[in-house]
Amino acid sequence: MATTYDLTTDTGLVRLNIGDTDVSAAQFDDDEVTALLNAANSSIEGASAKALRAWAAALAREDELVRVGAWTGDRRDVVARMLKLASAFAEAAVTGAAATRRFHTVPLDWM
Repeated sequence: MATTYDLTTDTGLVRLNIGDTDVSAAQFDDDEVTALLNAANSSIEGASAKALRAWAAALAREDELVRVGAWTGDRRDVVARMLKLASAFAEAAVTGAAATRRFHTVPLDWM
């Protein structure tokens, strides 16, 4: 399955929105992003919301605390932040906030 990052395509813009820009370690392949775009009626914001929700669901299945030797990392808030960003993209898709632009930026208060 191919994974590309080209900002002249809707697939690339979805990747940019969700932070899936490293094709060597991509969360989604191009077919999956295309399926998300199809499910969102070709809305970049809608597909971004769906992708973030799917990614958050995958992360939610993993342990929230990571321990390596004496180091402990806490990822408990990552899923919540991803879902908040997904909601912002979903709202932009519904309201048509991005209708005049190629892609939409969301408020920085999602974190």
